[in-house]
Amino acid sequence: MTDDSTSDATSRSEAVFERARAVVPGGAQTGLRAQAHDPYPAAFERASGATLTTVDGETLTDYHLAFGPIVLGHGHDEVDAAVKATIDEGVLFGAGTTELEAEVAERLANLLPSVEMVNFCNSGSEATYHAIRLARAHTGNDKILKFEGCYHGWHDYVDVSVYPPADELGARHPESEGMLPAAVENTVVVPFNDPEAFRAAMAEHGDDLAGVILEPIPHSVGCLHPTGDFLDALESETDARDVPLIFDEVITAFRHSPRGAQAGLGVTPDLTCVAKAMGNGYPVAAVGGRRDLLEQAGGNNTSGVVISGTYSGHPTGLAATRETLRLLEEEDVQAHLTRLGRAYREGLADLLEDRGIEGRVVGHRSIFSVQFGATDEPRTYADVVGIDEERFREFAVGMRERGHFFTPNPYKRHHLSLAHTDDHLREYLEDADEVLAEL
Repeated sequence: MTDDSTSDATSRSEAVFERARAVVPGGAQTGLRAQAHDPYPAAFERASGATLTTVDGETLTDYHLAFGPIVLGHGHDEVDAAVKATIDEGVLFGAGTTELEAEVAERLANLLPSVEMVNFCNSGSEATYHAIRLARAHTGNDKILKFEGCYHGWHDYVDVSVYPPADELGARHPESEGMLPAAVENTVVVPFNDPEAFRAAMAEHGDDLAGVILEPIPHSVGCLHPTGDFLDALESETDARDVPLIFDEVITAFRHSPRGAQAGLGVTPDLTCVAKAMGNGYPVAAVGGRRDLLEQAGGNNTSGVVISGTYSGHPTGLAATRETLRLLEEEDVQAHLTRLGRAYREGLADLLEDRGIEGRVVGHRSIFSVQFGATDEPRTYADVVGIDEERFREFAVGMRERGHFFTPNPYKRHHLSLAHTDDHLREYLEDADEVLAEL
Protein backbone atom coordinates (compact mmCIF):
# COMPACT_ATOMS: atom_id res chain seq x y z
CA MET A 1 0.00 0.00 0.00
CA THR A 2 1.15 3.59 -0.56
CA ASP A 3 2.12 5.87 2.33
CA ASP A 4 -0.89 8.11 1.72
CA SER A 5 -4.05 7.31 3.63
CA THR A 6 -6.76 5.70 1.55
CA SER A 7 -9.14 8.65 1.99
CA ASP A 8 -6.49 11.06 0.65
CA ALA A 9 -5.41 8.81 -2.19
CA THR A 10 -8.66 8.40 -4.10
CA SER A 11 -9.10 11.71 -5.93
CA ARG A 12 -8.51 10.25 -9.39
CA SER A 13 -10.61 7.18 -8.61
CA GLU A 14 -13.44 9.45 -7.50
CA ALA A 15 -13.17 11.40 -10.73
CA VAL A 16 -13.25 8.22 -12.82
CA PHE A 17 -16.34 7.00 -10.98
CA GLU A 18 -18.10 10.32 -11.40
CA ARG A 19 -17.34 10.22 -15.11
CA ALA A 20 -18.57 6.64 -15.37
CA ARG A 21 -21.78 7.31 -13.45
CA ALA A 22 -22.86 9.76 -16.15
CA VAL A 23 -22.88 7.02 -18.80
CA VAL A 24 -22.83 3.68 -16.91
CA PRO A 25 -25.57 2.70 -14.42
CA GLY A 26 -24.01 2.79 -10.95
CA GLY A 27 -20.65 3.68 -12.45
CA ALA A 28 -19.61 0.06 -13.02
CA GLN A 29 -20.65 -2.80 -15.28
CA THR A 30 -22.53 -4.66 -12.52
CA GLY A 31 -23.94 -3.75 -9.15
CA LEU A 32 -21.53 -6.18 -7.52
CA ARG A 33 -18.59 -4.41 -9.14
CA ALA A 34 -19.93 -1.08 -7.98
CA GLN A 35 -19.67 -2.31 -4.39
CA ALA A 36 -15.90 -1.97 -4.74
CA HIS A 37 -16.22 1.78 -4.17
CA ASP A 38 -18.09 1.39 -0.88
CA PRO A 39 -16.88 3.50 0.88
CA TYR A 40 -13.68 4.15 -1.10
CA PRO A 41 -13.71 4.38 -4.89
CA ALA A 42 -11.54 1.85 -6.72
CA ALA A 43 -10.62 2.63 -10.31
CA PHE A 44 -7.92 0.20 -11.37
CA GLU A 45 -5.24 0.62 -14.01
CA ARG A 46 -2.90 -2.37 -13.50
CA ALA A 47 -2.86 -5.89 -12.12
CA SER A 48 0.16 -8.10 -11.59
CA GLY A 49 0.62 -11.32 -9.66
CA ALA A 50 -1.35 -10.95 -6.43
CA THR A 51 -1.74 -7.16 -6.58
CA LEU A 52 -3.99 -4.49 -8.03
CA THR A 53 -2.97 -0.87 -8.58
CA THR A 54 -5.48 1.98 -8.69
CA VAL A 55 -5.23 5.12 -10.79
CA ASP A 56 -4.13 6.87 -7.58
CA GLY A 57 -1.06 4.62 -7.26
CA GLU A 58 -2.57 2.64 -4.39
CA THR A 59 -1.26 -0.95 -4.41
CA LEU A 60 -3.57 -3.59 -2.93
CA THR A 61 -3.14 -7.32 -2.34
CA ASP A 62 -6.00 -8.84 -4.30
CA TYR A 63 -8.18 -11.43 -2.59
CA HIS A 64 -11.15 -10.70 -4.83
CA LEU A 65 -9.45 -11.99 -8.00
CA ALA A 66 -12.38 -10.91 -10.20
CA PHE A 67 -14.80 -13.19 -8.29
CA GLY A 68 -12.40 -16.11 -8.71
CA PRO A 69 -11.10 -16.56 -12.27
CA ILE A 70 -7.53 -15.53 -11.45
CA VAL A 71 -6.07 -18.80 -10.17
CA LEU A 72 -2.46 -18.46 -11.36
CA GLY A 73 -2.12 -14.74 -10.62
CA HIS A 74 -2.71 -11.62 -12.69
CA GLY A 75 -0.76 -11.30 -15.92
CA HIS A 76 0.72 -14.79 -15.84
CA ASP A 77 3.59 -14.79 -18.33
CA GLU A 78 2.97 -18.19 -19.90
CA VAL A 79 -0.78 -17.75 -20.22
CA ASP A 80 -0.41 -14.28 -21.72
CA ALA A 81 2.29 -15.49 -24.12
CA ALA A 82 0.00 -18.27 -25.35
CA VAL A 83 -2.78 -15.74 -25.97
CA LYS A 84 -0.47 -13.33 -27.81
CA ALA A 85 0.78 -16.12 -30.06
CA THR A 86 -2.80 -17.05 -30.91
CA ILE A 87 -3.72 -13.45 -31.71
CA ASP A 88 -0.92 -13.34 -34.26
CA GLU A 89 -2.64 -16.21 -36.12
CA GLY A 90 -6.09 -14.61 -36.13
CA VAL A 91 -8.47 -13.10 -33.61
CA LEU A 92 -11.80 -14.50 -34.82
CA PHE A 93 -12.73 -16.87 -37.64
CA GLY A 94 -16.45 -17.23 -36.96
CA ALA A 95 -17.03 -20.28 -39.15
CA GLY A 96 -15.95 -23.89 -39.22
CA THR A 97 -13.63 -25.04 -36.45
CA THR A 98 -10.00 -25.00 -35.37
CA GLU A 99 -7.53 -27.51 -34.00
CA LEU A 100 -7.37 -25.46 -30.81
CA GLU A 101 -11.13 -25.88 -30.33
CA ALA A 102 -10.88 -29.66 -30.63
CA GLU A 103 -7.78 -29.84 -28.44
CA VAL A 104 -9.29 -27.89 -25.53
CA ALA A 105 -12.57 -29.82 -25.76
CA GLU A 106 -10.60 -33.08 -25.61
CA ARG A 107 -8.70 -31.84 -22.56
CA LEU A 108 -11.92 -30.96 -20.75
CA ALA A 109 -13.38 -34.36 -21.59
CA ASN A 110 -10.26 -36.05 -20.25
CA LEU A 111 -10.27 -34.06 -17.02
CA LEU A 112 -13.93 -33.87 -15.96
CA PRO A 113 -15.52 -37.28 -15.17
CA SER A 114 -18.95 -36.26 -16.47
CA VAL A 115 -17.89 -34.78 -19.81
CA GLU A 116 -18.06 -36.64 -23.12
CA MET A 117 -18.76 -33.66 -25.38
CA VAL A 118 -18.30 -29.89 -25.00
CA ASN A 119 -19.91 -26.71 -26.27
CA PHE A 120 -17.95 -23.50 -25.61
CA CYS A 121 -19.52 -20.17 -24.71
CA ASN A 122 -18.41 -16.95 -23.04
CA SER A 123 -19.66 -16.83 -19.46
CA GLY A 124 -20.99 -18.98 -16.66
CA SER A 125 -24.47 -17.56 -17.12
CA GLU A 126 -24.44 -18.64 -20.76
CA ALA A 127 -23.27 -22.12 -19.78
CA THR A 128 -26.10 -22.67 -17.30
CA TYR A 129 -28.61 -21.22 -19.78
CA HIS A 130 -27.49 -23.70 -22.44
CA ALA A 131 -27.44 -26.61 -19.98
CA ILE A 132 -31.04 -25.96 -18.98
CA ARG A 133 -32.11 -25.71 -22.61
CA LEU A 134 -30.47 -29.07 -23.33
CA ALA A 135 -32.19 -30.60 -20.29
CA ARG A 136 -35.60 -29.25 -21.31
CA ALA A 137 -35.18 -30.57 -24.82
CA HIS A 138 -34.19 -34.00 -23.51
CA THR A 139 -37.10 -34.36 -21.08
CA GLY A 140 -39.78 -32.28 -22.73
CA ASN A 141 -40.46 -30.71 -19.33
CA ASP A 142 -40.34 -27.10 -18.18
CA LYS A 143 -39.58 -27.02 -14.46
CA ILE A 144 -36.11 -26.60 -12.98
CA LEU A 145 -35.26 -27.52 -9.40
CA LYS A 146 -32.60 -25.39 -7.71
CA PHE A 147 -31.36 -24.84 -4.16
CA GLU A 148 -31.48 -21.79 -1.90
CA GLY A 149 -28.19 -19.91 -1.84
CA CYS A 150 -26.93 -21.25 -5.18
CA TYR A 151 -26.23 -18.71 -7.91
CA HIS A 152 -26.29 -19.82 -11.54
CA GLY A 153 -26.22 -16.54 -13.42
CA TRP A 154 -28.33 -13.55 -14.25
CA HIS A 155 -30.97 -15.12 -16.50
CA ASP A 156 -34.62 -15.69 -15.65
CA TYR A 157 -34.31 -19.50 -15.60
CA VAL A 158 -32.43 -19.59 -12.29
CA ASP A 159 -31.98 -16.12 -10.76
CA VAL A 160 -34.35 -17.17 -8.01
CA SER A 161 -33.79 -17.56 -4.24
CA VAL A 162 -30.07 -16.85 -4.30
CA TYR A 163 -30.26 -14.44 -1.35
CA PRO A 164 -33.87 -14.55 -0.17
CA PRO A 165 -34.72 -12.67 3.06
CA ALA A 166 -35.46 -14.76 6.13
CA ASP A 167 -39.22 -14.37 5.75
CA GLU A 168 -39.09 -15.84 2.22
CA LEU A 169 -37.12 -19.00 2.95
CA GLY A 170 -38.72 -21.89 1.09
CA ALA A 171 -40.53 -19.56 -1.33
CA ARG A 172 -39.64 -18.46 -4.85
CA HIS A 173 -37.79 -15.18 -4.48
CA PRO A 174 -36.93 -13.48 -7.80
CA GLU A 175 -33.60 -11.69 -7.47
CA SER A 176 -34.38 -9.04 -10.08
CA GLU A 177 -37.24 -6.95 -11.26
CA GLY A 178 -38.27 -7.55 -14.83
CA MET A 179 -38.08 -11.34 -14.65
CA LEU A 180 -40.60 -13.40 -16.61
CA PRO A 181 -43.22 -14.65 -14.11
CA ALA A 182 -43.58 -17.96 -15.94
CA ALA A 183 -39.85 -18.61 -15.51
CA VAL A 184 -40.07 -17.97 -11.78
CA GLU A 185 -43.18 -20.13 -11.46
CA ASN A 186 -41.39 -23.00 -13.19
CA THR A 187 -38.56 -22.92 -10.65
CA VAL A 188 -38.80 -25.31 -7.71
CA VAL A 189 -36.73 -24.16 -4.71
CA VAL A 190 -35.39 -26.57 -2.09
CA PRO A 191 -32.98 -26.09 0.85
CA PHE A 192 -29.43 -27.26 0.17
CA ASN A 193 -28.24 -30.27 2.19
CA ASP A 194 -31.80 -31.38 3.02
CA PRO A 195 -32.24 -34.85 1.48
CA GLU A 196 -35.75 -35.27 2.90
CA ALA A 197 -36.96 -32.00 1.41
CA PHE A 198 -35.32 -32.90 -1.90
CA ARG A 199 -36.96 -36.32 -2.02
CA ALA A 200 -40.32 -34.75 -1.22
CA ALA A 201 -39.88 -32.21 -4.01
CA MET A 202 -38.90 -34.96 -6.45
CA ALA A 203 -41.98 -36.98 -5.47
CA GLU A 204 -44.18 -33.96 -6.10
CA HIS A 205 -42.55 -32.50 -9.19
CA GLY A 206 -40.34 -35.26 -10.58
CA ASP A 207 -42.53 -36.05 -13.57
CA ASP A 208 -42.50 -32.37 -14.59
CA LEU A 209 -38.82 -31.60 -14.03
CA ALA A 210 -36.42 -30.81 -16.85
CA GLY A 211 -33.39 -30.82 -14.57
CA VAL A 212 -31.85 -30.32 -11.15
CA ILE A 213 -29.10 -27.70 -10.92
CA LEU A 214 -26.75 -26.82 -8.06
CA GLU A 215 -23.33 -25.62 -7.10
CA PRO A 216 -21.80 -28.84 -5.71
CA ILE A 217 -20.06 -26.65 -3.10
CA PRO A 218 -22.08 -23.42 -2.91
CA HIS A 219 -19.61 -20.53 -2.69
CA SER A 220 -22.09 -17.80 -3.55
CA VAL A 221 -22.88 -17.68 0.18
CA GLY A 222 -19.32 -18.26 1.42
CA CYS A 223 -19.18 -22.05 1.55
CA LEU A 224 -21.61 -24.90 2.19
CA HIS A 225 -20.13 -28.40 2.25
CA PRO A 226 -22.52 -31.05 0.91
CA THR A 227 -23.28 -34.01 3.15
CA GLY A 228 -23.03 -37.60 1.97
CA ASP A 229 -26.75 -38.23 2.49
CA PHE A 230 -27.60 -35.22 0.36
CA LEU A 231 -25.28 -36.28 -2.46
CA ASP A 232 -26.70 -39.81 -2.38
CA ALA A 233 -30.23 -38.43 -2.66
CA LEU A 234 -29.25 -36.21 -5.58
CA GLU A 235 -27.81 -39.09 -7.56
CA SER A 236 -30.43 -41.72 -6.78
CA GLU A 237 -33.48 -39.51 -7.29
CA THR A 238 -32.34 -37.99 -10.59
CA ASP A 239 -31.17 -41.35 -11.94
CA ALA A 240 -34.47 -43.03 -11.07
CA ARG A 241 -36.47 -40.41 -12.99
CA ASP A 242 -34.00 -39.71 -15.82
CA VAL A 243 -33.90 -36.06 -14.78
CA PRO A 244 -30.56 -34.53 -15.82
CA LEU A 245 -28.40 -33.53 -12.87
CA ILE A 246 -26.54 -30.30 -13.66
CA PHE A 247 -23.43 -29.30 -11.73
CA ASP A 248 -22.64 -25.61 -11.89
CA GLU A 249 -18.85 -25.80 -11.45
CA VAL A 250 -18.24 -22.27 -12.67
CA ILE A 251 -16.49 -21.50 -9.37
CA THR A 252 -15.28 -24.92 -8.24
CA ALA A 253 -13.88 -26.52 -11.39
CA PHE A 254 -10.13 -26.00 -11.88
CA ARG A 255 -9.91 -23.76 -8.81
CA HIS A 256 -10.43 -26.67 -6.42
CA SER A 257 -9.15 -29.41 -8.69
CA PRO A 258 -8.30 -29.92 -12.37
CA ARG A 259 -10.94 -32.67 -12.30
CA GLY A 260 -13.64 -30.52 -10.74
CA ALA A 261 -15.41 -30.87 -7.43
CA GLN A 262 -17.34 -33.79 -8.90
CA ALA A 263 -14.28 -36.02 -8.83
CA GLY A 264 -13.77 -35.50 -5.10
CA LEU A 265 -17.45 -35.79 -4.24
CA GLY A 266 -17.90 -39.04 -6.13
CA VAL A 267 -21.01 -37.88 -8.01
CA THR A 268 -21.09 -37.81 -11.80
CA PRO A 269 -23.62 -35.27 -13.07
CA ASP A 270 -25.21 -35.43 -16.51
CA LEU A 271 -24.22 -31.87 -17.45
CA THR A 272 -21.42 -29.67 -16.12
CA CYS A 273 -20.98 -25.90 -16.50
CA VAL A 274 -17.45 -24.47 -16.23
CA ALA A 275 -15.89 -21.00 -16.58
CA LYS A 276 -13.84 -18.61 -14.38
CA ALA A 277 -10.57 -20.35 -13.39
CA MET A 278 -10.31 -22.33 -16.63
CA GLY A 279 -8.99 -19.25 -18.45
CA ASN A 280 -7.18 -17.36 -15.65
CA GLY A 281 -9.12 -14.21 -16.43
CA TYR A 282 -9.80 -14.51 -20.14
CA PRO A 283 -13.49 -14.78 -21.13
CA VAL A 284 -14.29 -18.44 -21.72
CA ALA A 285 -16.87 -20.94 -20.52
CA ALA A 286 -18.36 -24.26 -21.55
CA VAL A 287 -21.18 -26.70 -21.00
CA GLY A 288 -20.25 -30.36 -21.22
CA GLY A 289 -21.71 -33.70 -20.35
CA ARG A 290 -23.33 -36.84 -21.68
CA ARG A 291 -22.99 -37.39 -25.40
CA ASP A 292 -26.71 -37.88 -25.98
CA LEU A 293 -27.50 -34.57 -24.30
CA LEU A 294 -24.87 -32.54 -26.14
CA GLU A 295 -25.65 -34.14 -29.50
CA GLN A 296 -29.02 -32.40 -29.37
CA ALA A 297 -27.09 -29.33 -30.53
CA GLY A 298 -24.86 -29.07 -33.58
CA GLY A 299 -25.08 -29.51 -37.32
CA ASN A 300 -26.55 -33.03 -37.31
CA ASN A 301 -29.03 -32.65 -34.47
CA THR A 302 -32.43 -34.25 -34.50
CA SER A 303 -34.19 -32.03 -31.96
CA GLY A 304 -32.92 -28.67 -33.13
CA VAL A 305 -31.45 -27.31 -29.89
CA VAL A 306 -29.79 -23.99 -30.65
CA ILE A 307 -26.54 -23.14 -28.86
CA SER A 308 -25.04 -20.11 -30.52
CA GLY A 309 -22.72 -17.17 -29.99
CA THR A 310 -20.47 -15.16 -32.29
CA TYR A 311 -17.60 -15.23 -29.80
CA SER A 312 -18.10 -18.77 -28.49
CA GLY A 313 -14.88 -20.73 -28.68
CA HIS A 314 -12.90 -17.52 -29.15
CA PRO A 315 -9.22 -18.36 -29.82
CA THR A 316 -7.93 -16.09 -27.05
CA GLY A 317 -10.05 -17.76 -24.38
CA LEU A 318 -9.21 -21.23 -25.65
CA ALA A 319 -5.48 -20.50 -25.78
CA ALA A 320 -5.64 -19.22 -22.21
CA THR A 321 -7.58 -22.32 -21.17
CA ARG A 322 -5.13 -24.72 -22.79
CA GLU A 323 -2.18 -23.11 -21.02
CA THR A 324 -3.96 -22.65 -17.68
CA LEU A 325 -5.07 -26.27 -17.54
CA ARG A 326 -1.58 -27.44 -18.48
CA LEU A 327 -0.07 -25.45 -15.64
CA LEU A 328 -2.70 -26.57 -13.14
CA GLU A 329 -1.85 -30.18 -13.90
CA GLU A 330 1.91 -30.00 -14.31
CA GLU A 331 2.81 -27.48 -11.59
CA ASP A 332 0.63 -28.99 -8.84
CA VAL A 333 -0.93 -25.61 -8.20
CA GLN A 334 -3.59 -27.19 -6.04
CA ALA A 335 -1.11 -28.26 -3.35
CA HIS A 336 0.01 -24.66 -2.90
CA LEU A 337 -3.54 -23.27 -2.88
CA THR A 338 -4.81 -25.91 -0.45
CA ARG A 339 -1.98 -25.42 2.03
CA LEU A 340 -2.23 -21.64 1.93
CA GLY A 341 -6.03 -21.63 2.15
CA ARG A 342 -5.95 -23.82 5.25
CA ALA A 343 -3.40 -21.49 6.86
CA TYR A 344 -5.58 -18.41 6.22
CA ARG A 345 -8.68 -20.10 7.61
CA GLU A 346 -6.92 -21.43 10.71
CA GLY A 347 -5.19 -18.11 11.34
CA LEU A 348 -8.41 -16.12 11.06
CA ALA A 349 -10.27 -18.55 13.30
CA ASP A 350 -7.55 -18.21 15.95
CA LEU A 351 -7.81 -14.42 15.79
CA LEU A 352 -11.58 -14.51 16.28
CA GLU A 353 -11.13 -16.74 19.30
CA ASP A 354 -8.31 -14.65 20.76
CA ARG A 355 -10.35 -11.47 20.42
CA GLY A 356 -13.54 -13.06 21.73
CA ILE A 357 -15.45 -12.13 18.59
CA GLU A 358 -18.48 -14.20 17.62
CA GLY A 359 -17.90 -15.45 14.11
CA ARG A 360 -16.78 -18.33 11.96
CA VAL A 361 -14.41 -18.87 9.07
CA VAL A 362 -15.82 -20.86 6.17
CA GLY A 363 -14.26 -22.07 2.96
CA HIS A 364 -12.70 -24.85 0.95
CA ARG A 365 -9.16 -25.10 -0.37
CA SER A 366 -8.32 -21.72 -1.94
CA ILE A 367 -11.55 -20.00 -0.84
CA PHE A 368 -12.30 -18.54 2.58
CA SER A 369 -14.49 -15.96 4.26
CA VAL A 370 -15.24 -14.73 7.75
CA GLN A 371 -18.89 -14.55 8.77
CA PHE A 372 -19.60 -12.52 11.91
CA GLY A 373 -22.44 -13.28 14.28
CA ALA A 374 -22.57 -17.06 13.79
CA THR A 375 -20.36 -19.91 15.00
CA ASP A 376 -21.68 -23.28 13.84
CA GLU A 377 -20.63 -24.60 10.43
CA PRO A 378 -23.36 -23.64 7.95
CA ARG A 379 -25.17 -26.46 6.17
CA THR A 380 -27.99 -24.57 4.45
CA TYR A 381 -28.65 -21.02 3.31
CA ALA A 382 -30.86 -20.58 6.38
CA ASP A 383 -27.68 -20.90 8.46
CA VAL A 384 -26.21 -17.90 6.61
CA VAL A 385 -29.20 -15.56 6.87
CA GLY A 386 -28.69 -13.30 9.85
CA ILE A 387 -24.91 -12.99 9.78
CA ASP A 388 -23.67 -9.58 10.91
CA GLU A 389 -23.43 -7.78 7.58
CA GLU A 390 -22.39 -4.41 8.96
CA ARG A 391 -19.50 -5.84 10.97
CA PHE A 392 -18.18 -7.57 7.87
CA ARG A 393 -18.31 -4.31 5.93
CA GLU A 394 -16.36 -2.62 8.73
CA PHE A 395 -13.81 -5.44 8.57
CA ALA A 396 -13.52 -5.04 4.79
CA VAL A 397 -13.00 -1.29 5.12
CA GLY A 398 -10.33 -1.73 7.77
CA MET A 399 -8.49 -4.27 5.67
CA ARG A 400 -8.75 -2.08 2.57
CA GLU A 401 -7.17 0.78 4.50
CA ARG A 402 -4.27 -1.55 5.26
CA GLY A 403 -3.83 -2.66 1.66
CA HIS A 404 -5.97 -5.81 1.33
CA PHE A 405 -8.74 -5.82 -1.27
CA PHE A 406 -11.86 -7.98 -1.29
CA THR A 407 -15.51 -7.19 -1.93
CA PRO A 408 -17.34 -5.75 1.09
CA ASN A 409 -20.29 -8.04 0.31
CA PRO A 410 -20.61 -10.26 3.44
CA TYR A 411 -21.97 -13.21 1.46
CA LYS A 412 -19.05 -13.40 -0.93
CA ARG A 413 -15.56 -14.79 -0.42
CA HIS A 414 -11.81 -14.37 -0.57
CA HIS A 415 -9.84 -16.21 -3.25
CA LEU A 416 -6.17 -17.17 -3.41
CA SER A 417 -3.92 -17.64 -6.41
CA LEU A 418 -0.57 -19.23 -7.14
CA ALA A 419 0.92 -15.73 -6.80
CA HIS A 420 -0.06 -15.45 -3.14
CA THR A 421 2.73 -16.29 -0.72
CA ASP A 422 3.42 -16.87 2.96
CA ASP A 423 4.41 -13.21 3.20
CA HIS A 424 0.93 -12.22 2.05
CA LEU A 425 -0.50 -14.58 4.67
CA ARG A 426 1.60 -13.04 7.45
CA GLU A 427 0.69 -9.48 6.45
CA TYR A 428 -3.00 -10.34 6.16
CA LEU A 429 -3.19 -11.95 9.60
CA GLU A 430 -1.20 -9.16 11.28
CA ASP A 431 -3.50 -6.53 9.81
CA ALA A 432 -6.63 -8.58 10.47
CA ASP A 433 -5.66 -8.74 14.14
CA GLU A 434 -5.50 -4.94 14.25
CA VAL A 435 -8.86 -4.55 12.52
CA LEU A 436 -10.55 -7.14 14.74
CA ALA A 437 -9.20 -5.35 17.80
CA GLU A 438 -10.85 -2.16 16.59
CA LEU A 439 -14.13 -3.96 15.95
